[in-house]
Amino acid sequence: MSTNRTAARTSAVLLAFLLAACGGGNDSGSTGPTPGPGGSSQTGISGAQGSGGGLATAAPTPNYAQGSEELAAFQFLNAERGRCGFGVLAQNTKLDAAARAHADYQLVNDLFTHTEDRAVYPSGFTGTTMVDRFAFQQYTDMGGAVDEITGETGRDDKTGFGVEGIRNLLNAPYHLQGLMSGMREAGVAVRSSRDTGTLTPRVLLQWDGAYTLQAGPQLLASNDVLTYPCEGTTGADRQLTNESPDPVPGRDLTMNPLGTSVYIATRPGNTLAVTAASMTNTRTGGRVALRAAITAANDPQRSYGANEAYVAADAPLDANTAYEVTVAGTNNGAAFTRTFRFTTGP
Repeated sequence: MSTNRTAARTSAVLLAFLLAACGGGNDSGSTGPTPGPGGSSQTGISGAQGSGGGLATAAPTPNYAQGSEELAAFQFLNAERGRCGFGVLAQNTKLDAAARAHADYQLVNDLFTHTEDRAVYPSGFTGTTMVDRFAFQQYTDMGGAVDEITGETGRDDKTGFGVEGIRNLLNAPYHLQGLMSGMREAGVAVRSSRDTGTLTPRVLLQWDGAYTLQAGPQLLASNDVLTYPCEGTTGADRQLTNESPDPVPGRDLTMNPLGTSVYIATRPGNTLAVTAASMTNTRTGGRVALRAAITAANDPQRSYGANEAYVAADAPLDANTAYEVTVAGTNNGAAFTRTFRFTTGP
């Protein structure tokens, strides 16, 4: 995989569990101004990208405070990535600082956005774009790729939101894509309006990921076909009621939610085709209605590459229930079939 640009990707989801029905979900419930533009963007920075290499199976022990939501979020995501074969991430304290500063900026100014405006909202400003904000914290080797993901809930108690926020982001297709990407290091912040002394009850989870020009991305083997969820995943979020960018333009997900999404990935540069997918409730034996697989060819947000896809249940799944998934297709023309079970959460 080679390119002469840095991929800078941003995505955002509103998580408002106080407003969600039992079973959770990603409900829109921001109490601040309308979020800025979500979605994916790419920003060019000159320099040849490293070729990358094998997946990391171990990472240095993170130094987040014991019992902190940051530690819980970081360890939970690494456990999910490692178990499903996507490689683990190393903590980077500069990315931690960037994540914390941008989370606080949004809280202090009552915003939900991936951009900062020094003229209109100067308080806490550290950079207009994520690339600027990373550089402000002295993370300057961005010849590889950078990514920024934000989740929010409309309460002021952040207890448990480290895992809760990551778990829900892992059921939002464009966030799931980013959280399982080839980044090598990451920083995370879980910040509350209590932390910043602001009045609007909010908690923000900010995740910043990157890999450097020298290191290159974590790359799957050429014949790998991985999924998330994967065999043995538990507590998967059973519904999706909001994401920006919108996975189904024109459909009001707050009124007509999707169910659990399954991400399928191969090595960047490969071509993935999904020819069949099924999901079965193992308790009842009933087949789950799935939406057509989303690939690079039909992705409404043009975010998915030729090497990846996702399929989503067309309605919320049952709580605390095991489901069996079978996905079949081709990876660079070679046929594959993957069958696994996961369990939804409450």
